[in-house]
Amino acid sequence: MEKSNVYIGEVIKNVMAERQVTKAELARRLNVKPQSVDYMLRRKSIDTDTMYSVSLALDYDFSLLYSIHKEQTNCDKENPEYKISVAKILVELDLKSEDITKLNLKKRISEVLR
Repeated sequence: MEKSNVYIGEVIKNVMAERQVTKAELARRLNVKPQSVDYMLRRKSIDTDTMYSVSLALDYDFSLLYSIHKEQTNCDKENPEYKISVAKILVELDLKSEDITKLNLKKRISEVLR
């Protein structure tokens, strides 16, 4: 089985920078010591409870980074939440995962499709 190449500490740092949240502020939001935030930012992985708390604190769904259905189009749903009468979108970009995180593309695209 292939392992994830997500380095969650780096992703959290990028989201913090994008949202202009300092380590001290994140520590306050999580109700932990700043040293705990430093430790978390050096980690490749964190437990799901911590990831959930950080997602709430930064208003960013980190669990999407680990989705096994990256190509899913929701065509398997019987009653999709959105109806498109005509749409044709073709986008080809070469972006690194950190660029996708910085641009917050996953969240923006999902908001457009709602």
